[in-house]
This record gives sequence, C-alpha cells and structure tokens, in this order.
Amino acid sequence: MKCPVLVGRDTETGLLRAATQRAVDGRGGTVVLSGEPGVGKSRAVAALQSDAEEHGLVVLSGRAVRASTPTPLRPLSEALLAWLRRNELPASTRMDPFRPSLARLAPQLWDGRAGEQATSLVLLGEALLRLAAAAGEGRGCLLVLEDLHWADPETLAVFEYVADNVADVPLLVVATTRPGESAATQQLVDALVTRGSAERLDLTVLDAAATDAMVAACLGGDVPSEVRQFVTANAEGVPLLVEELLTGMQAAGALVAAPDGTWQVAGPITAAVPETFARTVQLRLQTQEPVVQQVARAAAVLGSDFDWTPLPAALELDDASVLQALRTLVDQQIVAAREQSFAFRHALTREAVLAALLPPERAELARRLAEACARPDADVDQQTLAELFDLAGDAERSAGAWHTAAVDALGKGALATALEMVGRAGDLVEPDSETGLAVRQTLLEVHALAGDSPAALRVGESLVADLERSGAAADRLAPVRLRLARAAYAGGLWDEAADLLAPIDGVDPAGTAVLRAGVALGRLQPDQAVAEAQVALAAAGERADVACEAWEVIGRAARGRDVLQAEEAFEEAYRIAEQHGLGHWRARILQQLGSLDLVGRRPTEDRLLAARAAALEAGSLATAAIVDLQLNLLRIRYLDLERAMAAADAAIALMTRLRLPALGSAYLIRAMTHGLAGRPEEMEVDLAAGLRTAPDDPELIAGKDAHVRGPVALARGRYDEARAAFAAGMEVYRLHPGLAFSMRGLWALLETVHGDGAAARDEVRDGPQITSPHNWFALRYADAVALGREGRAEEAEQTFADATWTHPGPEPWMEVHMRGLVARAAAADGWGEPELWFRQTLDGLVEAGQTEAASACRAAMRDAGIAVPRKAAGARPVPNHLQHLGVTAREYDVLELVAQGLTNQAIAERLFLSTRTVETHVARLLQRTGSGGRGQLATYVAPPSAGGRDVTAI
Repeated sequence: MKCPVLVGRDTETGLLRAATQRAVDGRGGTVVLSGEPGVGKSRAVAALQSDAEEHGLVVLSGRAVRASTPTPLRPLSEALLAWLRRNELPASTRMDPFRPSLARLAPQLWDGRAGEQATSLVLLGEALLRLAAAAGEGRGCLLVLEDLHWADPETLAVFEYVADNVADVPLLVVATTRPGESAATQQLVDALVTRGSAERLDLTVLDAAATDAMVAACLGGDVPSEVRQFVTANAEGVPLLVEELLTGMQAAGALVAAPDGTWQVAGPITAAVPETFARTVQLRLQTQEPVVQQVARAAAVLGSDFDWTPLPAALELDDASVLQALRTLVDQQIVAAREQSFAFRHALTREAVLAALLPPERAELARRLAEACARPDADVDQQTLAELFDLAGDAERSAGAWHTAAVDALGKGALATALEMVGRAGDLVEPDSETGLAVRQTLLEVHALAGDSPAALRVGESLVADLERSGAAADRLAPVRLRLARAAYAGGLWDEAADLLAPIDGVDPAGTAVLRAGVALGRLQPDQAVAEAQVALAAAGERADVACEAWEVIGRAARGRDVLQAEEAFEEAYRIAEQHGLGHWRARILQQLGSLDLVGRRPTEDRLLAARAAALEAGSLATAAIVDLQLNLLRIRYLDLERAMAAADAAIALMTRLRLPALGSAYLIRAMTHGLAGRPEEMEVDLAAGLRTAPDDPELIAGKDAHVRGPVALARGRYDEARAAFAAGMEVYRLHPGLAFSMRGLWALLETVHGDGAAARDEVRDGPQITSPHNWFALRYADAVALGREGRAEEAEQTFADATWTHPGPEPWMEVHMRGLVARAAAADGWGEPELWFRQTLDGLVEAGQTEAASACRAAMRDAGIAVPRKAAGARPVPNHLQHLGVTAREYDVLELVAQGLTNQAIAERLFLSTRTVETHVARLLQRTGSGGRGQLATYVAPPSAGGRDVTAI
C-alpha cells in the first residue's frame, strides 16, 4: 500500500526546493540525504524529481545496487542512458571534447573518431558538469544518485569531483546514503561537508503524529483506532514499515474496505501482522501461487536490480508465466518495474526473501541461473555471472568470469574496481593454473597502472618465476619483464628497473633504451641519461611516444645547468606530441615547460594551467598532480598561500590515491607552505610524513632543510637559522651534485654576509646549476658584499646594480630579504645606499606581512644608525571596486602611478621600492583585473560610476 503524499518532511522538502531554485539561478550544489533503510530517502527524492520535472528542469536519475563488487560507474550510466532515451546530447562544440568521456557511460555516444575512449575519472566528472551546463542552461538540472553507499570507487571519485566543482554550474546533485553502511562513502561525505562542497540532511524516523498522518494518507479515510495504534507501535516511525504493515493487514484480510469507502477490521490484526519486517514479506509471498514464489526467490538471488530474461531458462518456465508472476509481484509491491529491468522495491524486501531460503536452495538456484546467464544468447554482465558461479560453488568458472570483468573494468580505467575483481578471481584458483597465470598477469598490469610499484614487483617477480618454470616462450616473458621494469621506474626504484631491463635488451631496443635513460636520470647520472636517450631516438623510428620520452629526458637532464637547452629539448618533444596527436605527452611536456617558468622566475601560471587542462583532458592524472605541486610553488612566490595550499592539498590527495613517487616531495612543499603561513607544528608533521615515504631519498633528506626550514627561517628574518639549514642541505648536495638546488647562491650570500664566504662563493661559481637565474642572481649579490668589504665600493655598487638589472631574481619576498642582507653589509662596510635598501626591504617585508622579519629589519637599521620610519597611522582604503578583485593597498599605490604614465623605475623611486617589486605588483594587477596591458590597467583607477571598468561583470 503506497502512501500518495510525502508526510512529515516539510523542512527537508523546503531545503531541497531552495537548492533546486539556486540551480535554476545558475548556482549549483550537492545535497546528501542520509538515513536508515526505509526512513523515506527515496520518497523525498521522488517528490523532488516530480517537482523538478513540473518546473521544467532536466532530470537525470540513477542508483547503485548491492553487489560484492559493484559495477563501475553503474548509477551514472543508468542516469545518462535513461535521459538519452528521450533526449539528444546538446549540439555544442564545447561538448565535443567530452563525448569520449561520456561514452564510458553511454556507448552510443562513441563515434570512434577521436581515438580511444577517455579513461580519466576527473575528465568524466568535468564532462557531466559540461553536460549539465549545456542541457540545463536557463532552466537548471537535477542529478539524483540513490544508494550511494553501494557505489563503486569510480562513481565515488566522479561524485567527489562534481561536488567540488558544481558551484558555478546550474546543477543540483542529490545523493542518498545509509549511515554506517560503507566506510568509504561515509568518509567522502564527511569530507565534502567539512570543506563546504556538500550539505547533509539527516532523515530521522517519524514521530507518532506524523505516523498517524501517514496511516490516514495511505488509507484515505477514517482509520480504526486499533489499526493506528498497532502501526504506531510496530512501525517505529519507519515509513516503509508503515506501508508494509498496512499492506500485510490488507493481504491477510484483517483490514478490509467497506462499500462506503471506510476501513474496517475484519479479524485479529496481531495474527495477520508478523513481528518483523522480513516475516511480513514472507507471509505476503506465502499467499501467492508457487510460481510467483519461485520467481521471487530466483530474482532475489539475481540481485536487487535484476534482468528478468535469465529467469525462464533457469526455472524451466515460459516467458509468459514469468512475466505474469512478475506482474503479481509488482501488484503486491514486492518488486517495481523499470524501463528495461525490475528491482526489489527496497533492499529490505530482497533480504527478507533471501532469508527464507536454505543455503542448499540458494546454491541450486544460483547454479541454474548461472547456466542460463552463461548461454551465448544471454546478455548478462560478467560480474553477475561471477557472483552466481561463486554462490553455486563453481570456483573455476567464477574466477574466469571475475577475470573477464576485471579486464573490462581495466579497459574503462576503473583501476580500483579492476583490482578488487582480479583479487576475487585470484582467491578462487590455484596461482600456477592457466587461469591463475592469466589472472596474475592482469593483476600486474593493474598495480603498474595504479603506480603501486612494490605490489607490481611482488606479483611480477613471482609470475616470471612461474612462467620460466612452465617453459614459457621468450615472447611471453619479455612483455611481463618490460611492464615490471616500467613499474619499478615509475616508482623510483632505479636499481630494480635496471635489473629487469638487462635480460630483454634485444626485444624492444627503443623502449628499453628510453627506459634506461630515465633510470640513469633517476640515479643522478645526467650524461649517461642523455647518451641513452640519443640511442632511443636513433632506434625510435615511427614511435613518436619513444621520441617524446627521449627528448623529455634530455630536457630534464639539462634543466639544472642550462635552462635554454632544456627548453629547446622540451619544445622538440612538444612538437612531436602535437604532430602525432599524443594527448598524454602533450600534457606531460607542457608541464615540463611550465616547470621552466619556475626556474626562470617568470610571473605566470599560463603554461602550468594549460598543462593541467591538457592532463585532465588526456586522463593523465599523475601529470595533473605534478602540475598542482608546481602551481603551489608558483603561488608561494607571491605568498598567495591560500591558493598555494589548495594546490598542494589537491596534489597530495591525487598522489596518495595513485601512489606516485613524488608524494614525499609534495609533503615537503606543503610543509613549506605551512611554515610560511606561520604554522610550524603542521610544517613538522608534513616534514615527517614526507620523509616516511622514502627515508633514504637524498632529495628529501636535503630538501627538509634546504627547501623548507631554510626558506621558512629566512621569511621570519632568522638568518642564522636559515644559514644553518642551507648548510645542512649543502652537505647532501655535495654527495649528489645532480640534485636541483636553486638556492645555492642564497647560501653563499648568507655565508658571505655572516662570515668570509669565499669558499662558498667559489663552490657555487664552479659547481653545478650556476646558470640557474636564482643562483646567479644571489651569487652576484654575494660578490658585491665581498667587494664592498675589500673597500672596492665602486665595483661593489656596479656588481649589485648589474645583478638587479640584468638577471631575473628569485621570489619577490626572497629578493627583499637578499636586499636587506646586502644593506646590512653595506652599512657595516661603508658603501652603496644602505639607507635606501633598508627602507625598500622594510617596505617589502611589511607588504608581505612578514612582521617578525620586519621587526628584525628595524632593529638592524637602528644598529646601523639609520632612522627607522614610523609606521603609518592608517593606510588609505582601497576603493570597493578594487577590493572586489583582491587588490591590496600597496598595489593600489602602484596602480595610481601606472595610470599617471610612470615607468616601473620611476614608480620604484617614488615609493621607495625595488624595480623588481614594482614589476611583481604590476604583474599581479594585470592578473587580478584581466587587463591586456598598462593602458587598459589604468582604466581601473576610477570607479565604474566615474567611467572606470565595471569589475562586477568580470
């Protein structure tokens, strides 16, 4: 007996309608309805869908179903497929790049013209957002995902991406879930709610008054008091049980409708109503014909959501008999009919039916169903077949079906699901059987693609040994060894990769040579890496992917010593990737080019953002994670710490999921972000986490001091601490000169200001990476200090000026500290313009918010006998239209002078800043306003009402 109205959910319905209206207005959101089974989640969603459809919203709806290993992306596929039966994909060029991703959910969208289907889950999430934006423009979209607690890992990953990025899309996502049913789903929902990406509505049971109201609504008239009392006492406020109890009374004849429409009690209701919900369902089934009971039990073995077509063959019935039985079950509200399948009305209903079966009965039904599903003409997925054979006790056939399902999932890029499926297969067969060997080879591939090198090596080494014992041919062994070697290389296991490559040199000359090149670079042997890369290029022939990888190795090897040579190599790799349409390599090389912007101190995110977009489009999640890390470093340059932290968090989350070897570096970079933001405890936690990933990695050992503690101490004006930290890092770098360290020059400057520094300057000048702009810049400052100390004031001033004007400096805030260090030495040794340099330093430190360092600068000025300027009583307020863009008070000062037509040098002199700092402010202003140049920038000085740009439209 179905209740015709939604009872007792006014608050929840109001919140959902408000969220729907926001989606219509272009502001998306995510709502998770959480509650125990039967509490009314689906009812609330059904009411929302009906309301949304009445108001013209685009509605897509799908649900996950209970399975030992859920089908990848099932609820999303169901939602899109159902919508496409009545609609066409919006005809938009903006949608075209996302058709390959959507084709994972709806194969009819795949036209085969764009290469292989996209496998990136992030890109799939973006495709759904683009679809919602195109289909719901002007009216809004609603995406419903029911029973998220049974969803596969891939669906959860896509749901997370959509929830995090739906704010500016006219889409409301509503998911339902049970608390405590799935730890993974619970953790994801908690995380989304914590960071504001989702809102959770907890549905509780109905109170007594609402239960009474629901009983009255179900019966549509006066309700006998004993019925109301019984239902209230036994339903426990669960709406589903209210309906089931009333249905059971009616089916048993205890509750009958009189001719006048009223309801009467015709018998003892306590005898007709069971003590539990399961008993209620079982009693209702017992009143039906045997064939109906038989169909219900077989359907329950098939699953919560089932295809009816195997039932006739399994039960030796004709189609008409099975369909008539299903019609009866629908009428009895035990199952519900869908467009192309049937489903038990609730998971509790299916569980109640299964509970009535003895284990042998369940196994026999599973066997008969499995045989029916295994017929050539049956259209049943391999996962269902595997579960049926497993339940029937046929381990070999179950393993074969699990393996086929795993290969299918792997082809869709569903690595987590594939890993679980292949694991199920491996548990069912002997590892050295033919099926077992095939399963282990697929397991090796899954681990390798997931970046889990230790697991891939364990599986692969055992597999190779067994294949050798079985006398496998070389052509079967070689691909396994090459896959193992690449897995070891991806995991940073250089020695293991080299050992695995040794026996297969002649099998794939180009592939093994380029892998040897990467291994040599990993071992910090750049010359050997370049030599091997040249061998790979010579052997590559038409293999564009090998050529791209070889040029990438050459560029990486050159990056530490010759930025121009590195850029030439990366540009060649990019040309090849573009020419051959290699999306993965195009993204990867864009990332490498973007990394040169960091080395070259270019104030732009353009190439890195382009690399990230290309990586997501190509499904290269590992590359996207590296880009996030580099965006963190670029944003740290301008102390944009909030956005830097967001990039670091995204990188660490993705690297953890993919088990990438750069995870340790990611933790160190986030540690520096914490340190610069004044969170020393969080910094130390991340340092420890980074070192735990690879305790013997010299890059991490050196980096904790040279790239974290040193810069953080510098930012606080604690120069002795910074000097000690850089010195500790240098001890490691001397043992591994191939490691990149762009602050060698800064170390030499600190050594020179606080000591003699001659040895340090010589070491940097004659050592690796001297062509790094950062190192050269700081070394020239150190040379100026040394010349001034020798009394060669004119040469010192010229060297200082040359460094400032002819070389790109480090991060602006670091350059401020370097200028302050030079000012201290110049004041002590009597050369240059220490008062001006001190004032510029102090102004920069105050602007950067580095108050501790600013205090230290004031103390140094007083020690030098230089008057310390008073702190401003109050800065001029930034106009509202510029505050909207995040423009600071100092940037507003610069903006006004730009509008007057002053050059950067003239602005620097007027504001007592360095020219480099002014350049940084101008770059920030161009970025914040989206201006194309200084002339356009000047239009932002006046508010919109006075003829300036209307920034609210940006």
